[in-house]
Amino acid sequence: MKKYSRKIPLNNLKLLLARSGNQCAFSNCSHPVFDNDGLLVAQLCHIEAVSPKGQRYNPAKTNREINSFDNLLFLCYRHHKVTDNVSLYTVEKMKEIKADHESKFKEHSYVYSKEVLINLEKEIQNFWTKVEHVQSKHIVPELAVPIDSKKDILALIKETHEYLNHLTEVNSVLLNECKKTQFEYVCLAMPNLLTRLNITIDQLKIKYLEEKILNEPDNKNLLNQLKKARKNFENTAKYAILAD
Repeated sequence: MKKYSRKIPLNNLKLLLARSGNQCAFSNCSHPVFDNDGLLVAQLCHIEAVSPKGQRYNPAKTNREINSFDNLLFLCYRHHKVTDNVSLYTVEKMKEIKADHESKFKEHSYVYSKEVLINLEKEIQNFWTKVEHVQSKHIVPELAVPIDSKKDILALIKETHEYLNHLTEVNSVLLNECKKTQFEYVCLAMPNLLTRLNITIDQLKIKYLEEKILNEPDNKNLLNQLKKARKNFENTAKYAILAD
């Protein structure tokens, strides 16, 4: 059974806040997202809902897609209720509302107080601290899978590639031992799965770097990483093949 998650990456939230202009996204509505005291007085809304009970739910969407920047916008309570009318406010209409609103603030992003962002960061840190605490109480400590909560996305992507390399080595051993009896598995299924996983992870890295650069356009290290990743991916797109 699918687990529904509302966990929104901090970078997505920061960009969303900046592009909101501190206003409800509904046309001609000037209701603020945060009041003068830094209190959230609007609602963070999903265009395509998190769960089947919500509006415009799409079962084909992953939790990552559901909580992505492209699927989120801020609305005042009134217009959040108005847009519950899915016959009038379709996915396409909601995306149009979001795009029209954010285009006004793309060049002049609204700057939020440090206190707002600090509170968001605290919430995220509290979650990972809880994860560390839960793991410290693992029911079988000597067999617990280690979780390093301090690793960032790029480090996790690198680690995933290392695991895939190990899987490739394992499959090479299986290839020698089981080629005759398990040909389709070791010669077709596994190599194709590894290829697809590598491509997906490389694509994820590029998407992450692109999103990151929107917040740090002058970060030369990120720009260099993105340039290299894109060049490698172009070669992948041209030459990667499936075993047949």
